[in-house]
Order: sequence, then C-alpha cells, then structure tokens
Amino acid sequence: MKFSELLVLLTIVIVLSAIIILVIFYTTRREKPREKADFTEIIKANSNLQKLEVYFLGWIVEYDSRSKESFYNHHSKFTWVSPTWYIFDEKIVLVEKFYDEDFVEKCRKWGVKIIPLVANKNFDREIVHKILSDPSARKSAVNQVVKLVVERNYDGINIDLENIPPEDRDNLTLFMKLLYEKLHPLGKLVTIDVPAKTQPTYSGWSGAYDYRALSNYSDLFIIMIYDYHWAGGEPGPVSPLDWFSEVLDYALQTVPIEKIVAGIPFYGYDWPEGGRARGLSYSKAIELANETKACVKFNKDVGEACFTYYSGVKKHYVWFQIAKSTELRIKIALNKGIKKIAAWRIGLEDPKTWQVIEKPEEP
Repeated sequence: MKFSELLVLLTIVIVLSAIIILVIFYTTRREKPREKADFTEIIKANSNLQKLEVYFLGWIVEYDSRSKESFYNHHSKFTWVSPTWYIFDEKIVLVEKFYDEDFVEKCRKWGVKIIPLVANKNFDREIVHKILSDPSARKSAVNQVVKLVVERNYDGINIDLENIPPEDRDNLTLFMKLLYEKLHPLGKLVTIDVPAKTQPTYSGWSGAYDYRALSNYSDLFIIMIYDYHWAGGEPGPVSPLDWFSEVLDYALQTVPIEKIVAGIPFYGYDWPEGGRARGLSYSKAIELANETKACVKFNKDVGEACFTYYSGVKKHYVWFQIAKSTELRIKIALNKGIKKIAAWRIGLEDPKTWQVIEKPEEP
C-alpha cells in the first residue's frame, strides 16, 4: 500500500471515529425518554393564584384572531386597550393598516378606553429619525396623530417609536411635548412605550429615551420590562424578577408614580442552540412540551417556566410565562405602589392569567 493511500485510509478512519464520538456525545446528553410531558411544577405553581387589583392595558393585534377573541372574553379586566392599527411609513404618512368598527363600538359599550398604538413601520431607524429630526416632518406627524384621534374619537394615543438613534434624544422629547400640548387640552390621553433600563443611558437601544423629560409629556409612561433575554441573544428568562424590580426602582426615581405602567410579557421564546429564537405563546409552549415529552420546570427565582428538547441533534431552550409569572410581577409592582400594568400581548397568555387580573371597582 502506497503512503498516499495509507494517508487517505487513516483520514477516513479519523473522520468516522469523530462522527461516532459526536453521535455518542449527543445521545448521552439527552435525558432518558419519557412516556409523556411532565407539567408537575407549573401545575403546582398555578394551583394557588391570588386575585390582584390593577389598572390593566393590553395590546391587541389584528393579525391573530386569538388576540381580539381573548379581549372580548375578558374585557371586564381592562381599563385601556391598544389595538396596533397604525404606522408611519417611509413618506411619514400615518397609515391605518386596519380598522374594526365593531371592536370600537364594543369598547365604548364596555367602558374600555381605546388608545391605539402608532409605530414607525418595522421599527425602521431612518423613518423615525426623519420624523424626529426634520422640523417639517415632526410637525406633520404630530398633526396627523391629532387628526386621527379627533376624527376617530379615540380616548388617546399610544406612541411606540422604537430603534431611535440616541442623537434624537432631545427630538423625541420635543415630539412628545408638541403632541401633548395639542391632545391634552382636548382631554385625550398621551401615552408612550419606552425600553426598560436600570440607570440613565445615552447610547444603544434605550439611549434616546429621557425618562424624566418624557414623563412630563405623558399621561401613561409604559415601560416595556421584557426582552432581558431576546430572540437574537442567549437563552434565558424574558423578564427575570430581580431585573423587573430594578427597572421599577429606577423609574420611581425619575417618573411620577401615578404615571408608571409596568409592562409585562405574555410571550416566551424557543432558542435553538447557537441560533435565533422564535416567539412563543403559552399554548404553543405547552404543545411543544407535549410533542417532545419535555419536563417543564418553574424557576421561582426568575418567575418563568422553562424546558429543553432536541430537534434532531440540536438542543433547544424554551422560556415562557404562566399565570404565576404574571402574579409575581404584579405583586412586585403593587409592593412599590405601582398599580398600572400593560401586557404584550393579548392572545399569547396562559388562560389562568385572567384569574389573577382584577379591575378595581370605580369609586
């Protein structure tokens, strides 16, 4: 046998050995197969839920029928509802993606205040930069929002401008000031969604949001306390309790307590090892656990449910919310004197969540 042939044979042996080792490695990493999924821990966690009185806001999306259906079934729990019907496009035109007259009439009948969400399309940075930095575009954008609220007779508006360049920090405050000065005298609510932070920031995703200044021009200051672990990052809890608490502590130093709304997640994520996560509802997480016969844990320290499973040889990490998750977060907020809660989004929640949320009786 020639040396070159021997070298090829040796290479083949090494490659086959590596494949065998990898197969053994991934096989032994797996837990022993179960006959069915194990939900013992989340059943126990959800077994003794407490009703908590809060002023509740929920976002409703038009692209998932479960969102409106869940709202209709539990409308008595809501103080405000925010349908996600409006975006600013590339030409800084306020576009009505969707409108549901029956939805609006039902909200008025039930006494739920309607404050639709307005966002920059796809959270596009160039769009939001133009809205905020160009005086003419800024004035036009404000006027379009005011016109919409007046003509549709909404109770207010929910501004959800995201992916803002940090250099537009003062411009965002000015935009909200102009909007507030036009809508507030009309008795309309001006609300804003802001990223969570535990200290002042001037760069990155949250750098453009000056909590103290923005709170001067907002009736509801809605802090999105989620995506601590996000789709493009490492697996982990979406809104761990200690971080949730720290975000509210910082907010209390900068925003009047009566304006603070603690935003909570109703969703979870499924991360493939080393890859980008997909969003997950409670029902989808349970379905996935059943399909993969997973052992679902409830992590009391962070307040979320989790499990792992394999798809082929790739390990997946799942974190999601149960009713207990919502109860624990609301308790933290109430213990700090914060009585307003918002959730992204309706239709993704554990059905037992509605055993926790209770609308305060009118005085």
